[in-house]
Amino acid sequence: MEKIRIKNYTEIFVADYPFHKELREEIVPILEKYPDKQGMKTNVKATHTEWDWYSDNPRIKRLKECILSQAGSWCEYNGIGERNPALHFVNFWGNVYRKGNYTQEHNHLPAQYSVVYFLKTKWYDSPLVMTDFKEKIRPKEGRYVIFPGHLRHHVPKHRYKDVRITLSGNLLIKEG
Repeated sequence: MEKIRIKNYTEIFVADYPFHKELREEIVPILEKYPDKQGMKTNVKATHTEWDWYSDNPRIKRLKECILSQAGSWCEYNGIGERNPALHFVNFWGNVYRKGNYTQEHNHLPAQYSVVYFLKTKWYDSPLVMTDFKEKIRPKEGRYVIFPGHLRHHVPKHRYKDVRITLSGNLLIKEG
C-alpha cells in the first residue's frame, strides 16, 4: 500500500492486488474479444464495456471487495470527515486499448473516488496521467489506483501492438 501526495494536498492510493494472476487468466481472454459497447462516445476512445460489467463474476466481486476494504481505510486517513465511511461501487467497466486508442481528459464527478486497475499492461504502456498536476502513474499489472473523483486525468495514445487493458469504477459514500 502506498500513498502518493500530489502538490502537497491531494493524495492518491496505490496498491497491488494479491489475486491478480487468477483474475488475469480468466478475464483477459474475455476482454480481448469484447466488442465496444459505448461506440467511442465516452471519454474512452477505446473498446469500452457496459457500465456495470461482469458484476456477478466471483473474481470481479473479490477484486471489488479488496478495493473497498482498502479504500475505506484510506478515506479515513484522507480526512473526509467520517471514520471508515461505507463505500460502494456505483459502476465498474473494462477498457481495452489497441494501438492509437486513448482517453480524453475528464473527471468522475459526482463520484467521490475513482479506481483504475491495470489488468494487462507493460511498464512502458501509456500511463494514467493526473492532468492538472502532470503526475504520471506508470502501469503495472495487478496494481490499482484510487483517487478523488474530481481529479482531471487522461491516458495518452497507446503506441504498441499488444493491448493495454484496465478495469475502472466509481465509488460513492453510502448515505445514512
